[in-house]
Amino acid sequence: MSPIDGLTTSADWVAKDMEAMLRECDAVIASKDEHLARLAAGVDALRAQMDQVHAERDMAIADRDKAEHVLAAFHTAVELGAGLRQSRSHGRTRLHVAPDSPQFTENTEPLSAAGGEPLNDQPASLAAPSEPEVAIPVSGERSVAVMEIVAAEPNRGWTPKDIAVRLEGSDAGEGNAAHARARALLDSLVRRKVLAKQREGQDQRCVFRLSAAWEAA
Repeated sequence: MSPIDGLTTSADWVAKDMEAMLRECDAVIASKDEHLARLAAGVDALRAQMDQVHAERDMAIADRDKAEHVLAAFHTAVELGAGLRQSRSHGRTRLHVAPDSPQFTENTEPLSAAGGEPLNDQPASLAAPSEPEVAIPVSGERSVAVMEIVAAEPNRGWTPKDIAVRLEGSDAGEGNAAHARARALLDSLVRRKVLAKQREGQDQRCVFRLSAAWEAA
């Protein structure tokens, strides 16, 4: 039914038209509710996927940090092993005579060349000449680089952060991984006895100083 132009719409027609509009609106609302439900389900699935991706990314970052630390420790161990082999190849064997050897227990007093009388003006013992300090060989490119940095300012107490900045640039000053790599190198050089680890200042911070002569192997 439709209204006739120029005539007042009957109440019956208006009521039925409003009922039809109600049905149309209900159908649209139901359709939009269904659409919104599908969108919400998609958003929930996307959020779950994003959470999963974030978790996998965080795990990858943690694994990378561990691998970086292991690699730094491995390089340090390789350099330490090479330095140990080098130091053994440069080592010297000394022959010591035991004090109770017959040549020391007999004729303990020096005799004159003519009469066999003791020479009182001769010292009882002669001091052995001092040997020059032997330079400790240091092998490995990064270990040698650290020694060159420390030797350039031998009176300075060097921290792992200082060495990390010198080796890897200013950005390494805030990186824990760079600090760990530098500390591993410094600790290996302490074990080789070319550096000494000390604590200084009110905060008792750990510093490293030159402690022995060294040479690049």
